[in-house]
Amino acid sequence: MFKQIKPTLLIAMCTILFACKKDAKVVTPPPTSDPKSTWIIYNGEANWSGLISPSQGLPTGEFPISSLKGGYQLGYAAGGRVFGKYIYKLNSNAKKGIQRLEVNAAGTVVEAGFLETPFSSDAEEGNFHISSADKGYYWDSSRGRMKIQTFNPTTMVRTGEIDLSALTKGASYEAAGQLVIAEKEGKLFVDLQYGTRTAAWQIVPNDENVYIAVIDIASQKYESTTQYAKASNLGLFGDHPLWNVDAVTGDLYVVAVSNMKTQTPESKILRIKKGSTAFDATFQLSIKDYQYPSDFNALFAYDGKIYTKISSRPAGYYSGGTHGTRYRDDIWYWTSIDVVSKRATRLNIPVDNFFCYQQPFLADGKIYFISNNAIDSFSGLYELDPKTGTAKENFRLKGGSKLMGVNRLQ
Repeated sequence: MFKQIKPTLLIAMCTILFACKKDAKVVTPPPTSDPKSTWIIYNGEANWSGLISPSQGLPTGEFPISSLKGGYQLGYAAGGRVFGKYIYKLNSNAKKGIQRLEVNAAGTVVEAGFLETPFSSDAEEGNFHISSADKGYYWDSSRGRMKIQTFNPTTMVRTGEIDLSALTKGASYEAAGQLVIAEKEGKLFVDLQYGTRTAAWQIVPNDENVYIAVIDIASQKYESTTQYAKASNLGLFGDHPLWNVDAVTGDLYVVAVSNMKTQTPESKILRIKKGSTAFDATFQLSIKDYQYPSDFNALFAYDGKIYTKISSRPAGYYSGGTHGTRYRDDIWYWTSIDVVSKRATRLNIPVDNFFCYQQPFLADGKIYFISNNAIDSFSGLYELDPKTGTAKENFRLKGGSKLMGVNRLQ
C-alpha cells in the first residue's frame, strides 16, 4: 500500500524534534467564534499510530497532544471524515470496515458503530462516501469489485448495492469506486479501473485514459461514463481522497495522479463543470507546468482556485529512496493555482513532508492546512483567508508527534 513503509525508514526520515523554551506552558484551548464547537485533533507517531483527541474550541499556541483529554487510541491515525456529530474512518484496530466514532457526554471519543467488511481483501483498501444521514456508499472487494455498496450512516447497516458489472472490459483487474466516490448535483462520480495488479500498490492501467461512471443518486441507476485521454490513475487510496467540489463555482475537480513508477502520462488535475457529467475537454492542470517529474498529491478547490502542493525539486515516489522515503522529505509547498490563468502562488505556510494525508478544508470562511516538517520542527495547523491570501498559524504540536488530521464536528 502507498502508506506502508518500514518503521525504521520512517523514523530516520520523519523524526521531528521540537525546540521549546524551558518555561513553555501548555496552552489551554481558548474559545473560538463558536465556543461550543468541538474540534478533533489526530496525532501520529513514526508508524502512523496515534490518538484522536477532542478539543472544545480550536487550540492555539504550542502544546503536547497529551494535554487534550478523552482521546481514542488508533493503530493507524490517518484522519477521518465528519458528518454531523460523527467521525467516520476506514477500519478499526481489530476489524476491517467503516468505523464510526463520537464524543460522548463525558468528553471522550468512543466507538459509536461499525460496518464490518470481514471478507474484503487485505491487499485492497476500501473507500466510502457519506451523502446524507441515511445514504452512504462504500467499496468492498469481497462483494465484487465492480459494485458500489450502499449503507445507512445512522444505523451503520448495509442497505444494498449498485451493480456496475455491465461496464466490464475483460481486464485482469477491474474496480468501480475503489479510489473515487465523489458527489455533485445529485450524481455520484466513481472511478473505473481497468488494468493489471503488480507488486506495486497501484494498478497498471491498460490504456492512457481515465474513466468515471456517473450514477443518479435518487434512482441509484448508472447513467453514463466519461473519459479523459492522456491521463492515468485517478486517486490514490481511500484515506486520501483526491477529489473536491468547489463550494462557490460548483465544479468537481479530481486528480489523475499518474503511474507513480513511470510518472507518465504526467499527473493532472481534471474538471467536471457544474451542470455537466462529462470531463471538461478544455481544462487540465499539468504538473509539467510547475515541476517535473513530480505529482499532484493534494487537492482542495475554492472560488476558482486550486489548493495543492508543488514539490521544490523533481520527486518520484519510487525514485531517490526506498518506497517513498525521499518522497517524504521537506519538499512539498502549499500552493494556490488560479484555474483561469493557471498561475501558481506559493502560500506562506510551512513546507510539508507528506506524512499527513488529510486535504485542506473550509470552516468559518477560512481554509485550513496541515504541515509537518523537520527543517522547522513544525507539526501544526495554518489557516488562510481566501479573500486576502493572508495565512497565520493556529497551533503546533509539542513533543515530536506529527499532526495527522483536524476535523470540526458539525
